[in-house]
Amino acid sequence: MKLTARSAWALSLGLAGLMVAHDARAACTGVGLFSCSATVSVPLPLAFGNYDPASLTPKDNTTTITVVGTVTGLGILVTLSYSIGLSAGTGGSIANRQLTGPGSTPLGYNLYTTNARTAVWGAATVTDSYSALASVGGTSVSRNYTVYGRIPVGQYVAPGSYSNTITVTVTY
Repeated sequence: MKLTARSAWALSLGLAGLMVAHDARAACTGVGLFSCSATVSVPLPLAFGNYDPASLTPKDNTTTITVVGTVTGLGILVTLSYSIGLSAGTGGSIANRQLTGPGSTPLGYNLYTTNARTAVWGAATVTDSYSALASVGGTSVSRNYTVYGRIPVGQYVAPGSYSNTITVTVTY
C-alpha cells in the first residue's frame, strides 16, 4: 500500500506570531492492515519582538514545528516519509521574505533550517521519515523541527507591527 497526499497549513508569521496547523491524512508503506495519519502544530508563535535598525546584530528568534505521525491498526515494517516546506509568504520570495507593516517599505527577513542561518527553509527543504517495526493498535512518533528566523540589521522602516503569512506544506 503506497499513497501520496499533499496538505498545506497556513501560518501567520511575524512580529505578531506563528499560529497552529491542522490534521492531515498521511500515506505510508508497509505490510498489514493499517492506516497512517499526521498532526502538525506550531505550539508557540515566532515573535521577533522589538526591532532596532541601528543594532549591530540581527534580530533572531525561533519556533518549533511538531509533526506527530501515527500508525493505526496491525502493520509491520511501516515507514512514513515526508518533506516539510515553507512558502515565500504574502510578500517577497523564498530567498527574500518580507514582513509588511504600516509603511510602504517592507521589513526583510528569512527562515532557516539551522542555527547558523545559512540554509534558507524553502519549498521542500526538510525531509525525514520514521519506521515502526510493528504496530498493534497504534504507534505514534513525535518529531520537532526548529524554524530559525532572522531580521537583518540596518532596515529603517516605519514603526509599527509587521507580519507575513507563511504556508507550511507537509508532503507524504
